[in-house]
Amino acid sequence: MDGVILALGGGGVRGAAHLGVLEVLQNAEVPIKGLAGSSAGALAAAAFAFGHQVDFHTMSDWLKDPDVERLQKSGVLDQIGRYVDFVRRPYLAEAKSLRQGLRDLFGDAHIEEAPIPLSIQTTDLNTGEMVALRAGPVAEALAASSAVPSIFPPVSWHGRLLVDGDVAEKVPITAARALGPYPIIAVDISNKPVLSAPKSALEAALWAGEASRRRLLKVVLEQAAVVIALEPDEPIETFDYTKSELAYALGKQRAEAALPQIQQLLEAKPEAAASTPHSWWRLWQPRHQARKPQPVASQAQQDK
Repeated sequence: MDGVILALGGGGVRGAAHLGVLEVLQNAEVPIKGLAGSSAGALAAAAFAFGHQVDFHTMSDWLKDPDVERLQKSGVLDQIGRYVDFVRRPYLAEAKSLRQGLRDLFGDAHIEEAPIPLSIQTTDLNTGEMVALRAGPVAEALAASSAVPSIFPPVSWHGRLLVDGDVAEKVPITAARALGPYPIIAVDISNKPVLSAPKSALEAALWAGEASRRRLLKVVLEQAAVVIALEPDEPIETFDYTKSELAYALGKQRAEAALPQIQQLLEAKPEAAASTPHSWWRLWQPRHQARKPQPVASQAQQDK
């Protein structure tokens, strides 16, 4: 194989892990033919696709929102005033700091101008449909991909209301597959599942939703040739900005551990007679054998 496509998942501050993964792959001279990203993964993907050097401190600063940081430190659900504000407003923070950081980095650049093919995954808030953005202003697309429902406001985009790409697909495998006939390396920066009992009805409801998302994530990750999973020993909370350096270091460790499998993947030479656009998938799917991949989703949802 002459290259790979990366699918970088979301996870707030844990997105710093993507910078560690990208650094390892770049140093190992792994040819990256395209990048699809969701939420924090979209920021890392866009920065790499446009050749910007971004360290984890800078990335953490851009992801940081003063309002969200204050709520995270104080515990929003433990304070009645904050809770009343939470239920009365459609979102908690304006995301002004995030948007300004994105504009500072990308200016007026458009997705289609990226030297490496780029797809930024978002979700249509009204339909739940995954929307892979392949054209349009990078900064605005990243703001949409990072618009966590109830935390940041949705972004209006050609008649749609777009929010965090993780709502539709935690790791953007579908968007990655549409970028070309190359094996996909998926980077999942999720925490490990919580194995204790919920302490409240609200926590139980939140965990039920998370369990459903994990099940869907497991299904979609089966389409990747290699999965790099962060899975920190102790949870790294989405908005815990003090843990960005830890996430970055873990990303490097996990990528280095996956390098032998990635190199083996690149050295594979499927027989021409059996070659199909996804023959690599049958040869290198690590968890299943000879399983036929699902067709790539229609790109009619891509906005220009």
